[in-house]
Amino acid sequence: MNAVSVPESSDGENSATESARLCHDLRQYVAAGLLLSTTAPGREPGGQPLSLIHQQFEAISELLDAEGGHRVGVVNLTRLVAECAEVARVTYRAPVVTERSGPVLVRGDQALVRRAVGNMLDNACRAAGSTGTVSVQVEVNDESARVEVHDDGAGFGGISSGTGHGLQVVAAAVRACRGRLEISSGPGVGTSVRLCLPATRRPVRPA
Repeated sequence: MNAVSVPESSDGENSATESARLCHDLRQYVAAGLLLSTTAPGREPGGQPLSLIHQQFEAISELLDAEGGHRVGVVNLTRLVAECAEVARVTYRAPVVTERSGPVLVRGDQALVRRAVGNMLDNACRAAGSTGTVSVQVEVNDESARVEVHDDGAGFGGISSGTGHGLQVVAAAVRACRGRLEISSGPGVGTSVRLCLPATRRPVRPA
């Protein structure tokens, strides 16, 4: 698996590019909220879908608050990934399998990290389609915490092109959190994307 270099963004492109990224992610959150707000026949409202709708509105609020600048704090990566995976399960047909892990804390901007993980899952689910599977793993060692998203789909070259903003959002999170991005995508099926962030073991309250 190779590390991907993340280019620095210039001041001239920041405003227009970030505006496009923001619209891209807001559309994802709103689309998921619309799906969740449609109660299936015979299913009573007020259960899990309502909880996920509330989560989507919190994500939108978090995203809009982040426009004022990065808010670095301690993020419970395990919980955040679980929330993003739950939304992906109701948005796409591909099964999203998460491996259980204890709390993994990282230092970074929670809104950016959520956007990064959400976009990683979005790309993986689109690649997996209706017949593939997406797996998500959170792990930590002495120096870094990692979120790895793997799909057994067509790979980067085998799915229809998107806007390109998804990978830019992940790259922005990598820069802001001083992490790195690793991507493995062979000539055949399957892609693994790993987001590596500095871990923290300080006993502080997660964001």
